[in-house]
Amino acid sequence: MSSAVYFSSLRNKTQKSPLDKINQLLGHIKVQQVYERHELVAVKVHFGELGNTAYLRPVLLRPVIGALKELGAKPYLTDTNTLYIGMRTNTVDHLYCAHWNGFNYSTLQVPVVIADGLRGENTREVDLTLEGQPKVHLATDVLHADAMMVVSHFKGHMLTGIGGAIKNLSMGCASRQGKLDMHSESRPSVNQDLCTGCKKCQAHCQEKAIEIGQKAYITEHCVGCSRCIAVCPEGAIQINWNASSDSVQKKMAYYAYGVQQNFPSKILYVNVVTNVAPGCDCDPANDQPVVPDIGYLASTDPVALDRASYDLVKKANGGSDPFHEHYPRVNPVAQLSYAEEIGSGTNQYDLIEI
Repeated sequence: MSSAVYFSSLRNKTQKSPLDKINQLLGHIKVQQVYERHELVAVKVHFGELGNTAYLRPVLLRPVIGALKELGAKPYLTDTNTLYIGMRTNTVDHLYCAHWNGFNYSTLQVPVVIADGLRGENTREVDLTLEGQPKVHLATDVLHADAMMVVSHFKGHMLTGIGGAIKNLSMGCASRQGKLDMHSESRPSVNQDLCTGCKKCQAHCQEKAIEIGQKAYITEHCVGCSRCIAVCPEGAIQINWNASSDSVQKKMAYYAYGVQQNFPSKILYVNVVTNVAPGCDCDPANDQPVVPDIGYLASTDPVALDRASYDLVKKANGGSDPFHEHYPRVNPVAQLSYAEEIGSGTNQYDLIEI
């Protein structure tokens, strides 16, 4: 059975505000039947790395926030800290970055909550309701919400080909431990040339898996919590980015499913298909868009939503995949196939233009 995906293009002969178009989309996915008075609603977005200019424009969140407030719900913007070292590695820097990029109270009148804690320690191991499947590690303050709205900037990604709702659900809601689980097949290691033996990593290790001589050494007792990565002042603790694209995308499907099972019938999705850069908003810079701006899409099904977004990008590029030029060895729809296989949604959709 196919899923409905509602689409509003940026063509605007009647001078209708794009914000009104997003409002219409929200009406079609029936926000009034999903969210309730006094509910704490996590609005999952990506705040963009400092220096990137392709990320989701904060103004586009106003109709989403307005619709939730009109229902008496209490929305908050949320994201999680990054695995790599950058301006979103810890909550202090992450909030600075979010506010600098326009995601702040004065702009949107809602609080910003970094869902996995000060340095990524706010994490919960979640059992999937899928027989025989591994546990996932998710950010606690996503899971503590009453409901969720996932607003994603659809763009390219060097490892997964595309990044949309499934990536926002999985990478975006995973704790640092979960991100390591998806990206690496081995525990972190210490660059001995950079390590000063300061012992900060050892003090923050939850498993006492770090030994210190003149330098730090991560032992086989490491469970991959990755707190050490965030606290090392020298950037000496390094990630082995050795997971294949196929493996990452398969785990992304499981992580997305883990978030979905936490919000049965209490989660909706919007994709913004503008500034479609070939790289992720995690990059501290961005290339020019691969296609002209297309518009906005909304659905109750994240798989159908991402598939429709991907197909519209290909259509705008004359029928060929523009991301393939950048990442010829990556199959961008593997994540969607895996997600459909485990019941997160379907690749079959009816595109309804409004």
